[in-house]
Amino acid sequence: MTLVAGRDCGDCTVCCTVMTINKPEIQKESGVTCRHCKATGCAIYDSRPPVCRSWYCAWRTVEIFDADWRPDKTGVMPYVETEGVSEDFDLSTGIGLMLVGNPLKTVRQKWLQDFVETGVMNSVPLFLSLPGPIGHQAVTTSLNTEEMLEFIRRGLIKDGLEAAVKVLRGCDHEPAVITHTGNDVGIP
Repeated sequence: MTLVAGRDCGDCTVCCTVMTINKPEIQKESGVTCRHCKATGCAIYDSRPPVCRSWYCAWRTVEIFDADWRPDKTGVMPYVETEGVSEDFDLSTGIGLMLVGNPLKTVRQKWLQDFVETGVMNSVPLFLSLPGPIGHQAVTTSLNTEEMLEFIRRGLIKDGLEAAVKVLRGCDHEPAVITHTGNDVGIP
């Protein structure tokens, strides 16, 4: 994996809270902050477990996101999505946009609306997701729908994104199954 030059996590720890981790070397429920998180970032960054070393948000790995997209600053954690991408697309991977801040405030931002409109109009697989409550998986929906295209054509992308958030809020979050092996790093 190639990281975008000049970007580092710094004091951003969004993934250290929203992600479920269920690996033998480390377990943590979604919505629970890792005990190694400090105000300045990961306290064990240089010696962090392999699962943490191998995962980066798309802000770190995909050049289309500029420096202003850092998750702790935008309330959006972009990620590379490999599941759920329809065979109708030329691409086998897509971009997920997890709303980790205030979802409605975030989708009302022009920069996010412009990104989604450009992606949908150029047939880039895009997904919108909301993190689950503690111990539950995120819920996700595709933004590449006929409904979203219609919102875009009518100049109502904000309304389309607000409708997508409403759909996501109505979804049931599945419990995240954790196999505890004595390496739980979640803060109780």
